[in-house]
Amino acid sequence: MGKITLAAFGDSLTEGYGLPAYSSFPAQLERKLLEEGYHIEIINFGISGDTSADGLIRLVDVIESKPDAVYVEFGANDCFQLMDPEQIKINITSMVESFQEAGIPVILLGFKPMNFTPQSYASAFNAIFQTVSKECSIPFYPNITDGTGENPEYYQPDGVHPNTEGVAIMVDKILPAMKNFLDNI
Repeated sequence: MGKITLAAFGDSLTEGYGLPAYSSFPAQLERKLLEEGYHIEIINFGISGDTSADGLIRLVDVIESKPDAVYVEFGANDCFQLMDPEQIKINITSMVESFQEAGIPVILLGFKPMNFTPQSYASAFNAIFQTVSKECSIPFYPNITDGTGENPEYYQPDGVHPNTEGVAIMVDKILPAMKNFLDNI
């Protein structure tokens, strides 16, 4: 197979808020996949502060870039704003279905609410990603920040955005799932 172009479509966790571009999640993931022998280019379509509704607005730009595959990573900002979980589900489902209609394989990356999120909201929020994954028959990775916990040494001073070391841990954790996704497209 030739070079795979993967669109990294998400919010600040994708963009790499507060980090140099080479330390962002897509940049570190691309380097790790290249080391593993994948012929890949990851294009960063992350914008800090974006909610799932903002992602819907930007969706056409990603589709028009004609990637071979895409990861969809939205929800953190929706969660922080305690937006209606049903509306978030509708937004993310619309994104996934739009990519599928364009013939672009999708992997969905979830986000685990932070400890300060009300428990009842966190439960409803957590169900969104698994439900979309099942309904749309796509692979799903439950928590993009897996491995960092809320350990301050892996976060920038704001306590919300991972630092370079935190991103490296996230990449190591997601690598098997991402390789499996790429191997199956």
